[in-house]
Amino acid sequence: MGNIYKEYDFFAYFYNKYWMASSPKYFREALELLLYKYLKKGDNILDLCCGTGHMAYYFESDGYNVCGIDGSKAMLDYAKNNAKKSKFFQMDARDFVLDSNFKAVTCLFDSINHILCEEDLLKVFKNVYNHLEDDGIFLFDVNSYESCQEVSLGDITAVEEENIFISKGIFDEKENMISYNLTTFIKEEDKWIRQDSCIYEKYYNEKIITSLLKKAGFSSINIIYGMDIEIEALEDRIFFTVWK
Repeated sequence: MGNIYKEYDFFAYFYNKYWMASSPKYFREALELLLYKYLKKGDNILDLCCGTGHMAYYFESDGYNVCGIDGSKAMLDYAKNNAKKSKFFQMDARDFVLDSNFKAVTCLFDSINHILCEEDLLKVFKNVYNHLEDDGIFLFDVNSYESCQEVSLGDITAVEEENIFISKGIFDEKENMISYNLTTFIKEEDKWIRQDSCIYEKYYNEKIITSLLKKAGFSSINIIYGMDIEIEALEDRIFFTVWK
């Protein structure tokens, strides 16, 4: 697993400090509209592909019991510090097994798009289905096609005294694939050490996702477009609320 997720370990520090600086606040607003009204305080939530645990922190602060899963050890090291009341496990979203079920499963920040083929995405959906309580809800968001086309507008550069991070996104319309080319420069004594990596995301349209959800056993599927929930920062998101 360490080899599979080493690219995510690579930029965990910068992801935690810069990418997560404000995004969870916007998603928290969405949770009030799309998730919390179906839950009660104390319910169990599984945050799949939890990253550095910022959403887990909001869940636990809002009165829920939280379990987080991610494949990156470096991401989870930050998560354990960011959400101290939550439980975290290093597992693969495609084949995780836990000894309890959950009232809700979330998979946010287009984490679903990091699953790069339909066969693996079906495995994820089946695992989620198997870990939901009866009448449990699965909430996730994915990239819209428009957001994929504009991915280069979200390029990030962070400059610190001893760390430099550069992220450039490119969308391949033929393959429906985003590649994020990541470069860091880390100062060690009097030298700058360069490292390069790449993260990929696959675009799936609503029809494909709905078909895979049905194959996994879900029958009640609701699609909400970000522009309809009137949160400007999430206008390019597509949300799925799905019931077991």
